Amino acid sequence: MRPLRARRAPIWLVAACVACAHGGPASHGPTAAVRGEIEHAELAEKARHHDVARTHYQRAIAAARDPDSIAFARHEYAETLVTWGEAPEARAQLEIAVTANPADASAWHDLGLLRHSAGDDPGAIQALSRAEALVPNDTRPRTALAALYWKRGDKVNAAREYRGLLALELPARVRARVEWALAELAKP
Repeated sequence: MRPLRARRAPIWLVAACVACAHGGPASHGPTAAVRGEIEHAELAEKARHHDVARTHYQRAIAAARDPDSIAFARHEYAETLVTWGEAPEARAQLEIAVTANPADASAWHDLGLLRHSAGDDPGAIQALSRAEALVPNDTRPRTALAALYWKRGDKVNAAREYRGLLALELPARVRARVEWALAELAKP
């Protein structure tokens, strides 16, 4: 799966500075038919044939019968919908994806970003916290939560998330930014 792409959302830029990690227990993965339709959709999208890509994504969704296939098809389609500026529909697709596979940390993370973008900060915190709980060593949900808390004026929880980041293995540049953020949050 590709990382979620966004047009404009400051919290997404903060979250995007770290590597994408997918979590959850091992699964059987999507069926070959679903994977094939997604591959066709991605090829059409690369060629900028958006209508053809949409058709293949919808075929993948129609072919998806098991939870892994449903979650995969919906998540992949959601990522592309965001690039097309169709965030409300992308959010709806991700809601279905996390229902089909509640252990998909990446889908929870992306849903959290879309919920925040839609103004649903409590829902964003819930989704990002779920992603963080599923994959505690993934910096993406923790970074997004820290930025969201800070934006909401909740310095205590922002600092808690940034301190949690310091416990993880971080590139020196990211570690320096986290330390800067903690210093800023400590100011009166």
